[in-house]
Amino acid sequence: MSYSKVNNAIAAAVHEEKLDVIKQLKVFLESKMDDTDEIGDLINEFSSTLTTTKVKAGKKSSSDKPKRTRKPSFYNYWLGNRLRTFGEEQALLPKEDRVPKKDRMSHVTVEWKELKADTDAFNEAKAKWEEMSSSDEAFAPKKEEKKETKEKKEKKQQKKKKVVKEPEPSNDSDSDSDDEDNSPVPINSDSEDENDE
Repeated sequence: MSYSKVNNAIAAAVHEEKLDVIKQLKVFLESKMDDTDEIGDLINEFSSTLTTTKVKAGKKSSSDKPKRTRKPSFYNYWLGNRLRTFGEEQALLPKEDRVPKKDRMSHVTVEWKELKADTDAFNEAKAKWEEMSSSDEAFAPKKEEKKETKEKKEKKQQKKKKVVKEPEPSNDSDSDSDDEDNSPVPINSDSEDENDE
């Protein structure tokens, strides 16, 4: 059953239980009082106002729907490139002269406004972008880059995972006894011995 069906079934059961309690109250009052006509009418009126609340079916999860991809706008394209190059420029500067990452957007925004003010440069840059974005090939390398970065991340994770090998028991002993305990023994390093002294 879906979430909404379960909630609606629970709400209907609770509603019926409330109506049963009201009927039991009415029967109780009639047994204890002589004139219950007016009270019975009020109880009937009250019980008629009670309604069940139904839960509407929720939206399907977005994972079931295919993702729609939209090409980035010229602003998004320009901004992404400029932020990347601005970050590279900042990496070359000494630490005290660098713009903090949280303030970089304000610096780039000023550059965007200057570009928009210079209509010739803006139109030329936008025309180049439109030529590049008109073909789907311009966006295909980004997907390949994402695959490469995923592969690099997987390789890094594999390097981080260290395979712990148990030491093999050595057969260097002179005795042929099989009763010896060949379990690994922890070795104390010299640095621990110096700390103990």
